[in-house]
Amino acid sequence: MRIELVRIAHARGGDKGNKADLSLFAYDAHSYAVLKQEVSAARVAQHFRGIASGAVVRYELDPLWALKFVLDGALDGGGFLFQVQ
Repeated sequence: MRIELVRIAHARGGDKGNKADLSLFAYDAHSYAVLKQEVSAARVAQHFRGIASGAVVRYELDPLWALKFVLDGALDGGGFLFQVQ
C-alpha cells in the first residue's frame, strides 16, 4: 500500500552552512513505526540527489516519534554565498 507522507507525519527543515536538515514527526506511534521502516537515509539521499551531494545521516528520536536527517554537501555551500574582495 502507498500513502502520502503528509497523511502520517509533518516535516520541518533548515540549513546551516553546507548542511541541510529535515525532520519528520509522526502523528502517532503506529505511523512512527512505518516511518522507521520505510524512510531510510538511502531513500532520502535518492530523493534529494542533485540537491545534496554528500552523505545523509538518519537520527531516530523515539520519544518524539521523529526522524531527523542531516544532508551533507547541500545548497551549494549554504543559503548565502559571497566573496570578500
